[in-house]
Amino acid sequence: MDGSASSPSEESPVPASSSEYRVAVNGPIAQSKPVKKRTTITFYLTDAMRNRARAAYRQTSFNERDTSWSEMINKALLAEVQRREIVYNDGKMFVGNDDPLTPGRPIGF
Repeated sequence: MDGSASSPSEESPVPASSSEYRVAVNGPIAQSKPVKKRTTITFYLTDAMRNRARAAYRQTSFNERDTSWSEMINKALLAEVQRREIVYNDGKMFVGNDDPLTPGRPIGF
C-alpha cells in the first residue's frame, strides 16, 4: 500500500440511509454512519468463488479494515451498484423499494 489517500472530492456522495459504506472511485473505502435497519439476503455462488472470496477476506481484512465478512460483502456489493449507477444512470443513485424481485433467471441469458 502506498499510503496515499483520496481527496473528499473523489468520493461519491452517499446519503446515510442508502448503505453502510461509501466507496471512493480511486481511493480507500470510508465508513459512513451505519444504517439502523438491516436485513439478511440469500444468494448462490460456486464453492470456488466462495473459497476465493473467503481467502481474500482472510488475507486482506486487517489492511482493508473490514470488521467482518459481512462488511466486506457489503463493500463489494456497493462497489458494483455504484459502477452500474455511473454506467446506466448518469452517476445518480437508483431509487429502490421493498418490492420483491422477479424470481428466476431473466429471459434471454
